[in-house]
Amino acid sequence: MFRLINKTINNKNNNIININNNIIKRFCSQTINSTINKDNVYDIIIIGGGLVGSSMACSIGNNNTTKHLKVALIESSKIQSVEQSISNPIPEIRTISFNNQTIELFKSINVWDTIKSTKRINPFNQVRVWDTSGFEGIHFKDKDLINNDNDNNNNNAMGYIIENNIVTSSLLSKVKEFENIELFEQTTVKCINDYNEETIRTTSILPSVTLSNDQQLHGKLIIGADGGNSILKKQLQVPSMGRVYNQKAVVCTLKLGGTKENNTLFQRFLLTGPIALLPLANGYANIIWSTNLMHAQYLLELDDESFLQQVKDSFLKSPSTSNSSFFEIASDLFNLNPKGLSGNEIYLPPIESLVSKRASFPLRIDHTFNYTLPRICFIGDASHLVHPMAGQGVNLGMADVKTLSKIIEQSVQSGYDIGDSMMLKRFEEVRKPENLKMLLSIDTLFNLFTNNSIFVTGLRNFGMSLLNNISPLKDLIIGVSKGESILKFK
Repeated sequence: MFRLINKTINNKNNNIININNNIIKRFCSQTINSTINKDNVYDIIIIGGGLVGSSMACSIGNNNTTKHLKVALIESSKIQSVEQSISNPIPEIRTISFNNQTIELFKSINVWDTIKSTKRINPFNQVRVWDTSGFEGIHFKDKDLINNDNDNNNNNAMGYIIENNIVTSSLLSKVKEFENIELFEQTTVKCINDYNEETIRTTSILPSVTLSNDQQLHGKLIIGADGGNSILKKQLQVPSMGRVYNQKAVVCTLKLGGTKENNTLFQRFLLTGPIALLPLANGYANIIWSTNLMHAQYLLELDDESFLQQVKDSFLKSPSTSNSSFFEIASDLFNLNPKGLSGNEIYLPPIESLVSKRASFPLRIDHTFNYTLPRICFIGDASHLVHPMAGQGVNLGMADVKTLSKIIEQSVQSGYDIGDSMMLKRFEEVRKPENLKMLLSIDTLFNLFTNNSIFVTGLRNFGMSLLNNISPLKDLIIGVSKGESILKFK
């Protein structure tokens, strides 16, 4: 289950210092000048111009109530145009599964048409999930996920697989259209200056950041959207809880054979972790293979031909295990596999070639204790990280954007300061329970499918074989794939 770990940091002497949740003063080497240039004062400073940060900026700029707010968006990378993002016909290796709630956000900020115009989006309306024990697994079709709203467009797909850079460039292109938003490109935050929680709460002093170009910006509200390795969170020493999975995700792009469009997402749970094939537009697919550290390194070092064979085998072949005879005895005893399925019955589109380099990234789960401090708010991966097996990380961040945007809008309408601690706490009260439920749901799935004991495997496969009946496992996976956690908390 989800284990809570108080994070630690290293000081210059490499001593381990426990992070105290009650730390109030956060200092940086630089100080605030007594005279503030009003040109450098912003209503909102957003640190991080990735998917979540740029969506946050667009949401503020596109809203009639908040479009007058002066916003600074700070992005460390060089910004691509939409045309540049699709100049290479081969998709990039980082792709995202967007659920329907996120697509609705894109529509509301008038960026969805731009994304669609690239013709590089791929809807999927089926998901096939199975493991290595030889069971047919679960086959989700869109009828399982039809909701009850009046927007029939949402019922055509369970989600959309789109390249990260296409969506990001579309969002940033939209940002440039707003007169109230200043975009700082290829700029990082060097320091948050002499942040004192009590002083910020009780006086009119605004927090400020120093940029890599030594420019100082002051903000009524600073939003940290700079990812799982948030510089802002580290400098403020905001504590969090989580665990390292001791896994890496190996990712790459494949070219599929055949002319039929692929609208099915495939995921198989191996003994070492899940592997997923995400269907992309124009006959491509993305592989996300989560596995232990040693196996990940092995996969990265293989030649292309050998790696492709490993991918094919991982989806269709049964693993050889030293205790297979015992498993066979247990299977016969409990009749766990009455159809004698081997895994080969799962249809998988033919894989033609590897068309990208392979890359990897470490996997962990993490949740920040406090989403807000006086005049500071964390959203997206900066406040919560999840395992990619359910494809919900970015979608959680987009849900943060929708909630925070609404609270900022309500603050303006009611005359409140947009950095008011009470208003920001409302954001935390809404989003923290939802994010925690999703984190626990995904962590539960991870533990369930990576537990290879005979007892757990038997129970798991019995639940999978029930399919459309009373399987709690199916409810769990359906809820996660819809972007809804199913662990009910009161």
